[in-house]
Amino acid sequence: MTVVAAGVAGVLLPHGPDVADTNQPTSPAVQVRLETPSGPRLQAVMERYGCRNDGFGDRQIPRSAIIRNPRGRISVVSFDRGWKVFENDGGDRLVAVCLRPAR
Repeated sequence: MTVVAAGVAGVLLPHGPDVADTNQPTSPAVQVRLETPSGPRLQAVMERYGCRNDGFGDRQIPRSAIIRNPRGRISVVSFDRGWKVFENDGGDRLVAVCLRPAR
């Protein structure tokens, strides 16, 4: 899981000047924004699990994820499961990555 989590850090998490080589020209931040979270229940779950849909920076590794199925139901799953959802074009969608593990 750590290798996958480190890999997603390169895709989901913004890179700022603190990680750039100061001798090289800076490039725009690399960032993938996931589905926009909405609704009070989803906001409560995101707070409970410490989730964001725009990453955490490169010093924190997600431990879980929130996904939404085609019917709109949300689930907190392992980060590995969330990453699989992100990689596939199936019906489920990755909503956010989270710092606290799924129960």
